[in-house]
Amino acid sequence: MAKIVILFALTLALNLALKFFVAPRYGKDVAARFLEHLKYIPSQNEALSQASLARWLADKTQSGAIRGYVFPVLFPLDFLFLICLGLFLGFASVPLAERLEFLSSLPVWIWWMLPICYMAFDIAEDIVIAAIFKSFVPLTADSFRLLSSLTAIKIASVKAAIAQVILLGALNLLSYFIPFGRPI
Repeated sequence: MAKIVILFALTLALNLALKFFVAPRYGKDVAARFLEHLKYIPSQNEALSQASLARWLADKTQSGAIRGYVFPVLFPLDFLFLICLGLFLGFASVPLAERLEFLSSLPVWIWWMLPICYMAFDIAEDIVIAAIFKSFVPLTADSFRLLSSLTAIKIASVKAAIAQVILLGALNLLSYFIPFGRPI
């Protein structure tokens, strides 16, 4: 239980630090973390696309934002955040599932699938962003499509992992009123 509380506190602290203290220092685009949310680029007032991202990357006034987005926003802070969040979601799911008699016989790895999926795709997304921003990988239609796909899967998997914890928590709460597994 202590590790779950510590991971929750670390996740919250990293999220708040990124949102209010670190990312805003590199401009409104980085503060919006536009690439990680499939949104528009605030400074360009247009939807995120390969063309709008290429213009943003080519804009010399954005060089500080580009550097700041990679370090320290993505690495190490977002990396630490995704690890803490993923571990929190996994470690929270397991005891919640084990407390429910009808789920307790399932293997533990079942409850880790969604958090691990989230962490894997978020790490992959961060690496691709950094590679494009540092010009290790050229921004092409294929690399932009890859980045968009990784982001979409990351968002879907983290929502699913959060929903898993909420559902297991709700079932645990409900089990106080309706004892599952016992004849009525």
